Amino acid sequence: ILKEIPAPDGVMHYIILDPFDKKHMMESECYKNYHFKIGDIIQVRIDHINCKGQVFFEPKHPHFNENEIYDCKYLGQVMKKNKFNEEELYLKVEGPDGEPTLIQTISLHQEKKDFQKDTIRCKIKKISKGKLIMSQYLK
Repeated sequence: ILKEIPAPDGVMHYIILDPFDKKHMMESECYKNYHFKIGDIIQVRIDHINCKGQVFFEPKHPHFNENEIYDCKYLGQVMKKNKFNEEELYLKVEGPDGEPTLIQTISLHQEKKDFQKDTIRCKIKKISKGKLIMSQYLK
């Protein structure tokens, strides 16, 4: 990490240098809890490339990895609009990072109003913008 600067829209970004000495920008706000410092050498992966060719990087999480399994505390049911703008029932759990996370239901039993459970076994599907994306684990 070479430095941290504000972009024209006011969002803070790190300037990072790749192994080929090419500079890139990576949004920094999402990774405050990673405690990066100027001069740190970090591992990143390409998260995605948009239609304009802009590359989005995801640094390696300091504590968690994709595909890890955790028993997460069940917090309740939540109605939320899905990507098709339809109301859908989700289960709210406390992720291994202590943050509340919504996961999809996998059975009609979980959709009953009286559904209760202490923990739900979850898998880290993806880490994006510093946030753990979880799903239920069925083994």
